[in-house]
Parts: sequence; C-alpha cells; structure tokens
Amino acid sequence: MFEYHSRKYRLNESFFEQWSPVMAYVLGFWFADGYMRKEKSYRMVVVSNDVQILEAIRDAMGSNHPIVSRRISDRSSSIVFHSKRLYDGLLMRGGMRRKSHFIRFPAVPQEYIRDFIRGYFDGDGSVFFVEYIRTKDRRLTREMRTNFTSGSRKFLEDLMAVLNQEIGLSEKTIGIYNGGLSLKLGYGMKDSDALLRYMYYEGFPIGLQRKADFVFRIPAYQKHNIFH
Repeated sequence: MFEYHSRKYRLNESFFEQWSPVMAYVLGFWFADGYMRKEKSYRMVVVSNDVQILEAIRDAMGSNHPIVSRRISDRSSSIVFHSKRLYDGLLMRGGMRRKSHFIRFPAVPQEYIRDFIRGYFDGDGSVFFVEYIRTKDRRLTREMRTNFTSGSRKFLEDLMAVLNQEIGLSEKTIGIYNGGLSLKLGYGMKDSDALLRYMYYEGFPIGLQRKADFVFRIPAYQKHNIFH
C-alpha cells in the first residue's frame, strides 16, 4: 500500500521499496540525471530538458510536486522531492551523494534490468544517425549509433558487462571526452539495433517516445541496404 507525504504535496514515500518496471526506470533516470541532498532537509532531485518525462516520473511517484524551470540559458527543469524515507530508499538501491564519478551499476533484479537501463539511457544516452564514405568502396553509408555517457568509468564498465551478458552486445573501449571529465560507451549499428529493441520493448510502461521511435525507423533503412 502506498504511503504519502502528509504536508503540502503528495508523494509515495515508499516508492523505491518495491521493485517494478516503472520504479526501475525512475531509478535509472535518477542515476543519469538526478542528485540527492540532506542539508537542511532530505531531498531527491530529478533534472531533465524534457518536461513531459518529468511529468511522467512525477505521476509514477504519486506526486503533485511542481516542476521548476531553470534559467532560460540552461533550458532544463527539475522536481525536488522532500522525504527522508524516499532518500533512504534511494540509498538502499545504490544511490549516493556526489555520485558523478563514483556511482556503480546497482543490484537490479534480472526482470527489471532493461527498464533500469532504459531510464538511464533516456537521461544520459543518445541515439542518432551518422553518414560517412566507406573506405573500401567509397559508398555513402548511413548508420545508427547509440551512446551512454557518465563520469563514472566503473558504471559504464558494469553496464557494458550487463549488456554483454543480457543481449550479447560487444565489449567496447570506454571513450574519453570533454577534457577527461566525461566518459562514453558507444555502440554501432547491429548492437544499437539490439539495444533499442531490448530497452523499448512492446508495451514499455514509461520512457521517451522520441527515442523509442528509432526502433520503427530501423527496418526501412535495412530494407534499402543503407546499413552495412
């Protein structure tokens, strides 16, 4: 049974205490684009440039907390949830303060791993097409790529191992960019195809539809032999 904050705003304070596809997604999204504080009050914060996904996360957590826009130049918005019980639940699931460079892939039950990864990907992942001239035959080729980014090498190494075990994705070299402050785990066309189908499975309960739509764009390109 849900327990709600009794003050100004509603909140399911026990949200992280019970695994579900939606809880795993929100946890993954927070691992990518959230932080936690306890100065003055216990709070969990989720940040995104996409207000719709913040609204979906807020609804999933049984909340009516306001979504606050930041400076115009930042273009991001956030939700702040005040609750010691929620804070403790997040700690129990592997959350930590000042997590950027030290977070590890948490212990997620196997049946919810793809939901957690989808949440992380929606927060700190990207999918896009690249065009290049193939060296061997000078053909213009268009391929899809996916990336996960993090400040934590161990998180990306753990994620890569999980994806290798779960769906057989290739082992990769972790890329370094942004002057060494950020790290990237990137996949090519075949692995990206498998990854997207794994994360955005039929009937997935919560997620960014614009990223899920790439699943439906794959067959058309394959049919016309654009991917190699």
